[in-house]
Amino acid sequence: MAALSILQFDMTARIRELDAQLEACSNVQGRQRAAVREFLLQQGIYSVEDITDEDKADFREYLSLKDGYSQTQKVKYASSLETIQLSYYAPLYEDFLKELEDGKKPDAIIRKTETYLLSHGITSTEEITYEVREAYEQYLRASIKEDKAREYVKCLDVMKLAAIRRECEEAPFKERKLRYNGGKIFLLYHPDYELATTFYYVRDKEELLFDFSLPAKDEVKYQIFFMLNYILETEKNWKNRRERFIVPLKLLYEFCIEQGIEDLERLEEMEINLFREKLKALEVDKDDIYIQIVDNIRKFLFLRAKKTNWEANVWYMERFNLQSDRMNPASPVVRIPFMQVHDQENRRYFQLYLQYMIGVTSLSISNIRFQYYNVSEYLEYCDTKELSVLTVTAKDMDDYFKYIDRDIQPETFNNKVADIYKYFRFMVVKGFVQTVPYKMEYYLKNTVPVHHDRALPEEVVSKMLANLHQFPENLRLMYLHLWCLGLRINEVCTIKGDAYYERDGDTWIRLYQNKMKAEKTVPIPATLYELMKAYIQKMHITPDAYVFQNKNGGAFKSGTFTKQMIAKCKELGISCGDYVFRTHDYRHTVSTALYGQGSSLQAIRDFLGHKSEEMTKQYVDYLPEMIDKANEEYFSSEENSIGKSIRKGDSNADEN
Repeated sequence: MAALSILQFDMTARIRELDAQLEACSNVQGRQRAAVREFLLQQGIYSVEDITDEDKADFREYLSLKDGYSQTQKVKYASSLETIQLSYYAPLYEDFLKELEDGKKPDAIIRKTETYLLSHGITSTEEITYEVREAYEQYLRASIKEDKAREYVKCLDVMKLAAIRRECEEAPFKERKLRYNGGKIFLLYHPDYELATTFYYVRDKEELLFDFSLPAKDEVKYQIFFMLNYILETEKNWKNRRERFIVPLKLLYEFCIEQGIEDLERLEEMEINLFREKLKALEVDKDDIYIQIVDNIRKFLFLRAKKTNWEANVWYMERFNLQSDRMNPASPVVRIPFMQVHDQENRRYFQLYLQYMIGVTSLSISNIRFQYYNVSEYLEYCDTKELSVLTVTAKDMDDYFKYIDRDIQPETFNNKVADIYKYFRFMVVKGFVQTVPYKMEYYLKNTVPVHHDRALPEEVVSKMLANLHQFPENLRLMYLHLWCLGLRINEVCTIKGDAYYERDGDTWIRLYQNKMKAEKTVPIPATLYELMKAYIQKMHITPDAYVFQNKNGGAFKSGTFTKQMIAKCKELGISCGDYVFRTHDYRHTVSTALYGQGSSLQAIRDFLGHKSEEMTKQYVDYLPEMIDKANEEYFSSEENSIGKSIRKGDSNADEN
């Protein structure tokens, strides 16, 4: 009996406590409070602190089935438990609620959001995380319409952003970067307020979530995270940031999880193709843009690694800080891929060879690129025949050289034979193989210089000059350097601001020949000199800057110039039969014109910047015809007539 009395006393006390909590809420009175009290007691709940989200859902169902209440009353009473909870917690956390109300949302939305946070033990804005947001959204979708739920979640986002803003204002010099913790990172809650607000109007907030708790390889997680931080720090254009980086980066991360990718720097061609197919299957409008994230992240990782990753499947030349005379600014080698060689062992020896050529030799990167292509072509052939470079035989090499000896010039064939020989010599020196598996001299072919007449017909040049005023100024001036001076396009692209000068009444240009690794100075027409001086002044080009620049201030790319010229010719309808614009044709045109006007081969050699007259002869077109014509003109005169000479000889003979 005593125990029962104690139990009854305890129950009575608990009910009194509940009644006191309900009475403290002035916004819930009369029948509304009675309905709440009845429900709570039925559920065995004697404190507001014990009310759960499930209890709130049960209460709404309880009201819907209860007789004696109108539909309007049932709708009004549905949020009674939340109202009571807020009334109970508000006096305990006044400062926290004051912070939250800084969000400036309608009262009803604010109250519901505040109630949810407090009822789940969230009493600090620092505790508002993506996980809290996710749980709140799920709670809302179970109780109200979806469009309304979005409004309430936005309220939570505004509260969080307001808190981030205050933190930034209170500590303006504190570093605001993401920190990797192996969990979920939600970009809308980025610690930098200015950056975080750029994500507020993104429609699909799920694209802002990077979940590093998912079962992916740790190396891949770190790589994705570091790239994400880099994007956020460097890409200020929000549209580019989203379309070119964040969305495709997340898709790539998801792909890595699906495929079990271990290292993004060692992605294989097959894996990249699978990712491309995934993008197409998603039917995104920008799959051609999204796929670029693969190259972007590999470049970022390669360039910023503490040590050069020589085993990466793509090397980016910017990493190596090469001497300027080894690089051609107008036609730079940007990257060197190795994925096309599928045999892992063959690829590794290939990488070691390229590492030697880049790091030890002083070869220009353009020269290295030519050797790279020839060796790569051979190793790709080895893939098809399942050959290892460690065990290839003389017969294997003979088969290969017969295979490539099809419709190629002897000089090209010899280059391939020699470049592969250099590769195997490296393998011998390093001790990877005992001997080179073939005799180079056996395969080298005799070469005979073949002259191709490339001087442009007068019709082509006339049409270009007649329409030149319609071209952009930079293309127009670059073209004039080709037409007037016969420069290599790489030389035009790398002209510096101090290249033009006047001396003793003559005008000159001084430029660097990357191909010859030497400077040259040649005279230029006074009109071109005046045009360039005016252009340099107008564009504020400094003496050491490139005159013709790309968008980043570097040298204008030779390939870009050619593409833009061809596109402009098509746009303007400039055509001359089957002729396609080629920059090098103008070297032939100028040299041929100079020779035709009486200049010596030696003078033309110096003007063009050749090392030998033999090379210059290859640029003077129609040379045999010119010699024949000169002979005909010489001997057509009565004084130089061969017949006259013979007659004189016969007469003298008779006299003797």
